[in-house]
Amino acid sequence: MAIGIICEFNPFHEGHKYLIDTVKKYGDKVVCVMSGNTVQRGELSVYEKFDRAETAVRNGADLVIELPCVYSCASAERFAQNGVRLLEACGVVDKLAFGAECDDKNELYSLSREIKAHNAEISTEMKKGISYPIARKNVIKSDLLDHPNNILALEYLACTSLDFIPVKRIGAGHDSEDFKYSASAIRKSLSCDEICSLKNCEKAVLYKLRTMSEEDFRQIDDVSEGLENRIVDAVKTAKSLDELYELIKTKRYTHSRIRRIILRAYLGITKDYDFDAPYIRVLAFNEKGKKLLAEMRNKASLPIVSRYADISSLDENSKRLFELECRVTDIYNLGYTKILPCSSEQRSKIRYIKESGKE
Repeated sequence: MAIGIICEFNPFHEGHKYLIDTVKKYGDKVVCVMSGNTVQRGELSVYEKFDRAETAVRNGADLVIELPCVYSCASAERFAQNGVRLLEACGVVDKLAFGAECDDKNELYSLSREIKAHNAEISTEMKKGISYPIARKNVIKSDLLDHPNNILALEYLACTSLDFIPVKRIGAGHDSEDFKYSASAIRKSLSCDEICSLKNCEKAVLYKLRTMSEEDFRQIDDVSEGLENRIVDAVKTAKSLDELYELIKTKRYTHSRIRRIILRAYLGITKDYDFDAPYIRVLAFNEKGKKLLAEMRNKASLPIVSRYADISSLDENSKRLFELECRVTDIYNLGYTKILPCSSEQRSKIRYIKESGKE
């Protein structure tokens, strides 16, 4: 049995290892859909995607495929929809697993259905000028909505037909100072000289934003109801990214949503890419993963990309998405203190980890 996990591994830590080891009790193979070089919190990944994918395979994953940049720095809903879409499209994944603060299947499923049944009331609540998460909590008075991993789990359940395995998170939790189990704590401990970060190219980001008009910002997903005017005004005076986020933020627009909008604007990810993930791109695998790939060649409902040449035979949306991925990686390479050259995306090679642990 193959178990699917949607993840970021930004960076990989003991909690991720615990999740993989736990789900391997239910199945002998693990397929991960992992964010590429952009992540859902509206940042560049601290380490590039092929290195993170290799680390995952060396720690128990069998096959890692990419969640492209359009979806990996999107809302929780779109992140979840396309992560699930890719897992289901593989044709070999039997169940979905995820880490959450609640590991009660019935409770999670019941809450997912309750949210869906009250969507109209949540929309009405948002008209008061508050954000979706606050509106949802006002209507659905559940303590489970106070925890980020529960919320992402609920998004998965809303868009998948796969059976699921919730695994209770261990450690102090999300955004804690627990260096063993918290990716945010680890990121805070890393020097910008060691990682990729928007901070390392802050002036380039601000330059790009200062060249954009209200109409340009309207082409970015999640920008609506005059938010573009607020962004343009903030860009005129902000002298740092942190200052910019604070100037734009309101009760209606959460900090994370603003960060994602700014990242997508900088990278040129516009509403033109409003289509579902059109291909399965392989980042890393081991011997078990190699066998899964062979099975996927016959069962997958989306084309599999394992080398640059595979793109030429795909449809226009696939080609456009991959071209964007190449541009995003070129920009991502500016996020290191020692800037990397262009075209690394086109030259990249899948990491094949043999059972001995060597490539």
